[in-house]
Amino acid sequence: MLDIGFSEFLVVIVLAVLVLGPDKLPEAMKDLARFIKKIKKMWADATSDITRELELEEMKEEVKKYKDELNKLQNETKLPDINTPVDGMGSRDMKDFLK
Repeated sequence: MLDIGFSEFLVVIVLAVLVLGPDKLPEAMKDLARFIKKIKKMWADATSDITRELELEEMKEEVKKYKDELNKLQNETKLPDINTPVDGMGSRDMKDFLK
Protein backbone atom coordinates (compact mmCIF):
# COMPACT_ATOMS: atom_id res chain seq x y z
CA MET A 1 0.00 0.00 0.00
CA LEU A 2 2.41 2.66 1.16
CA ASP A 3 6.03 1.99 0.33
CA ILE A 4 7.75 3.76 3.20
CA GLY A 5 10.73 2.48 5.05
CA PHE A 6 11.65 2.78 8.70
CA SER A 7 13.56 6.02 8.21
CA GLU A 8 10.63 7.75 6.46
CA PHE A 9 8.26 6.49 9.15
CA LEU A 10 10.57 7.84 11.85
CA VAL A 11 10.66 11.26 10.15
CA VAL A 12 6.83 11.35 10.04
CA ILE A 13 6.61 10.46 13.75
CA VAL A 14 9.15 13.16 14.71
CA LEU A 15 7.27 15.76 12.61
CA ALA A 16 3.96 14.74 14.18
CA VAL A 17 5.40 15.12 17.69
CA LEU A 18 6.86 18.53 16.80
CA VAL A 19 3.68 19.83 15.15
CA LEU A 20 1.06 18.39 17.51
CA GLY A 21 3.06 18.03 20.66
CA PRO A 22 3.20 14.95 22.85
CA ASP A 23 -0.06 15.76 24.63
CA LYS A 24 -2.22 16.01 21.45
CA LEU A 25 -0.56 13.19 19.50
CA PRO A 26 -2.52 10.27 21.09
CA GLU A 27 -5.87 11.95 20.38
CA ALA A 28 -4.81 12.71 16.80
CA MET A 29 -3.82 9.07 16.30
CA LYS A 30 -7.24 7.94 17.60
CA ASP A 31 -8.99 10.33 15.22
CA LEU A 32 -6.87 9.09 12.34
CA ALA A 33 -7.70 5.47 13.22
CA ARG A 34 -11.45 6.28 13.32
CA PHE A 35 -11.20 8.02 9.97
CA ILE A 36 -9.39 5.09 8.38
CA LYS A 37 -11.97 2.68 9.85
CA LYS A 38 -14.83 4.72 8.35
CA ILE A 39 -13.12 4.81 4.96
CA LYS A 40 -12.62 1.03 5.01
CA LYS A 41 -16.29 0.47 5.94
CA MET A 42 -17.46 2.80 3.16
CA TRP A 43 -15.21 0.98 0.69
CA ALA A 44 -16.54 -2.42 1.76
CA ASP A 45 -20.16 -1.21 1.51
CA ALA A 46 -19.58 0.25 -1.94
CA THR A 47 -17.90 -2.94 -3.11
CA SER A 48 -20.76 -5.11 -1.85
CA ASP A 49 -23.36 -2.80 -3.46
CA ILE A 50 -21.59 -2.94 -6.80
CA THR A 51 -21.25 -6.72 -6.59
CA ARG A 52 -24.95 -7.07 -5.75
CA GLU A 53 -25.93 -4.83 -8.69
CA LEU A 54 -23.76 -6.82 -11.09
CA GLU A 55 -25.30 -10.09 -9.89
CA LEU A 56 -28.77 -8.58 -10.33
CA GLU A 57 -27.94 -7.54 -13.89
CA GLU A 58 -26.73 -11.06 -14.68
CA MET A 59 -29.94 -12.51 -13.25
CA LYS A 60 -32.06 -10.08 -15.31
CA GLU A 61 -30.24 -11.12 -18.47
CA GLU A 62 -30.77 -14.79 -17.65
CA VAL A 63 -34.49 -14.27 -16.97
CA LYS A 64 -34.83 -12.38 -20.26
CA LYS A 65 -33.11 -15.24 -22.08
CA TYR A 66 -35.52 -17.79 -20.56
CA LYS A 67 -38.51 -15.57 -21.32
CA ASP A 68 -37.44 -15.22 -24.94
CA GLU A 69 -36.96 -18.98 -25.16
CA LEU A 70 -40.44 -19.61 -23.71
CA ASN A 71 -41.99 -17.13 -26.15
CA LYS A 72 -40.21 -18.89 -29.00
CA LEU A 73 -41.50 -22.28 -27.84
CA GLN A 74 -45.01 -20.89 -27.44
CA ASN A 75 -44.92 -19.50 -30.97
CA GLU A 76 -43.59 -22.79 -32.35
CA THR A 77 -46.23 -24.92 -30.64
CA LYS A 78 -49.07 -22.42 -31.22
CA LEU A 79 -50.30 -22.82 -27.64
CA PRO A 80 -53.14 -20.50 -26.65
CA ASP A 81 -52.33 -17.62 -24.37
CA ILE A 82 -52.93 -18.50 -20.73
CA ASN A 83 -55.10 -15.39 -20.30
CA THR A 84 -57.60 -16.27 -23.04
CA PRO A 85 -60.78 -17.99 -21.85
CA VAL A 86 -61.33 -21.60 -22.88
CA ASP A 87 -64.80 -22.44 -24.26
CA GLY A 88 -66.16 -19.09 -23.14
CA MET A 89 -65.54 -19.84 -19.44
CA GLY A 90 -63.53 -16.71 -18.87
CA SER A 91 -66.54 -14.49 -18.25
CA ARG A 92 -68.51 -16.89 -16.07
CA ASP A 93 -68.34 -17.29 -12.32
CA MET A 94 -67.36 -20.66 -10.90
CA LYS A 95 -70.84 -20.99 -9.36
CA ASP A 96 -72.45 -20.79 -12.80
CA PHE A 97 -70.03 -23.38 -14.11
CA LEU A 98 -70.76 -25.88 -11.34
CA LYS A 99 -74.59 -25.76 -11.84
